[in-house]
Amino acid sequence: MRAKGERITIRLPEKDLRIIDSFLEEETFSSRSELLRVAAKELIDRRIALEKGHPGETFVPVSNDQISAIDYLIKKGRFKSLEAALFEILRDYLEALPWDKIEKHEEKLQEIKYKLADAKMMEKEIENNYLKH
Repeated sequence: MRAKGERITIRLPEKDLRIIDSFLEEETFSSRSELLRVAAKELIDRRIALEKGHPGETFVPVSNDQISAIDYLIKKGRFKSLEAALFEILRDYLEALPWDKIEKHEEKLQEIKYKLADAKMMEKEIENNYLKH
C-alpha cells in the first residue's frame, strides 16, 4: 500500500546519507523517507512547543474522530475531562509496551549518538589539519 501524500525530492550530502543509512540499520524505520518524515514532524513539534512556552513537550495531533470518541466517553462518565482521558489512554498504552525492547533501542540510539559525535570530532580534526596546510 502506498502512503498518501505529495512526493518531494531533496538532495543531501553523501555524509548525511551515510549517517541516515547507519541509523536505519539499527532502528525500526522502514526507509529513508519514513525516517525523514518522523524527523521533520519531531522538529516541527518541538518548535511549536517552544513557541507556546512548553519546551520539552511534544504536541500530538489527534483526529476529529478521536476527539469525538473521547468527548462521547466523557459525556458517558468514563473520563472526567479531555486531559484525564488523554492521560489514562497514554498510561494504558505505555503499560502495554515491551520495555525490554524499548531499552534495547535506547542503547542503540546512544551508540549512534556517540558514533555521530565521534564522526563530527574527526571531521573537525580533518578540517583543522586541512586549514593548517
